[in-house]
Amino acid sequence: MKPKEIQEKLGINADRIKFFKKQGVFTPENPPSGNRGTNYTETDYKNLQFLVVLTKMGMTVSDIRKMQDGECSLEEAIKERRKQITDEIAKKQNALSLLSELIEDKEEFETFHTERYWDIITERESKGEEFVDFEDLYGYQPVSLIRTVTCPYCGEELEVDLEDYETDVSSYDNENGMGEDMVYSFDSEDNIECPACQRKYRVSGWIREYPIGAYDSEEVDVDELPEDE
Repeated sequence: MKPKEIQEKLGINADRIKFFKKQGVFTPENPPSGNRGTNYTETDYKNLQFLVVLTKMGMTVSDIRKMQDGECSLEEAIKERRKQITDEIAKKQNALSLLSELIEDKEEFETFHTERYWDIITERESKGEEFVDFEDLYGYQPVSLIRTVTCPYCGEELEVDLEDYETDVSSYDNENGMGEDMVYSFDSEDNIECPACQRKYRVSGWIREYPIGAYDSEEVDVDELPEDE
């Protein structure tokens, strides 16, 4: 099958297939070679179909990779993802309940009874209920970008906040309905110096957050710099 044909059959675009390849969860049987493009087989179609089904159910590529590597079973991954989705739904249901109360109480912006609803929320939270928070609404980067990297010259470990070297933040609404898909790209160039050997090295790559607030996957490369740098 040609790329366009398999995309139409699956209802996905080329970027989705590229993403699966980049994440290491899909490799076509006949990859492109020279001037020849990818010729997808029936096995490729079945594998991609499986990935599409899993992601539409809310599974992340991190979940899928763990299953492929034998780190967890399908049942374990499903239960964990179901819990996360259930928790998110519960938060939104609690928020909907409060919004309904506001409508019934005919609250107005200018005369809003802040203390009353503060007390209601505080009491319900003390009983274990959770509500939509700032991070849920705005994706306030709850996933840490702090990583421990190892100097490629002497092996000294260093904790680095990769947000300091962020080059791009891309986001789009994922088609499986779980909100924004965020990818943080970073490149330190020659700005990191080992405290032990005083040699500079480069840290680059990306960290993916999906859904918002949940770590999905990453690629962090640590490289020596050319001698003239």
